[in-house]
Amino acid sequence: MERAGIGFDSHKYKEGNGLVLGGVVIPCQYSFDAHSDGDIIIHSIIDSILGALPDVFDYQNIGSIFPDNDPNFKNISSVKLLEYVLEKIKPWRIYSCDVVIIMEDPKLKIKVRDIIENLKILLKTELVNVKPKTAEGMGIIGEKKGAAAICITILKQ
Repeated sequence: MERAGIGFDSHKYKEGNGLVLGGVVIPCQYSFDAHSDGDIIIHSIIDSILGALPDVFDYQNIGSIFPDNDPNFKNISSVKLLEYVLEKIKPWRIYSCDVVIIMEDPKLKIKVRDIIENLKILLKTELVNVKPKTAEGMGIIGEKKGAAAICITILKQ
């Protein structure tokens, strides 16, 4: 049996010392303005898993499972959130994961392979891709004020 889900996440930037993307720290002058570490790639993956398995999570969303007003999740690593979700979905497993990340800056060309390799380990699958895109200067992302990620995940039982 297979199921597929689509996920999305976005965050504004704030002054900082790096972004966490796919569990990898990307050095730059920004951080995400978020309750957790703001890892938009992992948040979009979690969102896609919730979309694929709504019955497992009682039709909740990422914000109801990990509320941003709960001090237990303040500055938490999104990897920990993903680990919780992956444990809860057994006997389902991730078969493939395809992520599009939209940001103008920083450029991910050098780090994208590190992100992919880390996600392969976390998701326990070789079928992972991360494709950086820009917004061609349009909107909040184009103005280098934030970033977004979209993900589709296929799960198998």
